[in-house]
Amino acid sequence: MDIQSLSQVSPIQTASVNKLQTPAQVTKDFGSFLSDALNQVNQAQVDSAILGDKFAAGEIESIDQVTVAGLKATNMLQMTLQVRNKVIESYQEIMRMSI
Repeated sequence: MDIQSLSQVSPIQTASVNKLQTPAQVTKDFGSFLSDALNQVNQAQVDSAILGDKFAAGEIESIDQVTVAGLKATNMLQMTLQVRNKVIESYQEIMRMSI
């Protein structure tokens, strides 16, 4: 066994304690994540409506684009509603807990 090759292995780097975030920073990050997600859902709805209008005006010949955009927007909205329902359900469950 060659011991020289073992000396070339770099030491394991540990996570720094200074990288921990405060609760306020985590809340801000989570809030911005939710805001971005809702903006994406809204943008998908707007894009679907625009494509529908363009198809009705005859500017788009392929209904495939309109259908895919509509289904994408519908799925995103349904997922958002399911996440909202789970959050409300979790909140209600926490409020029912006795201390």
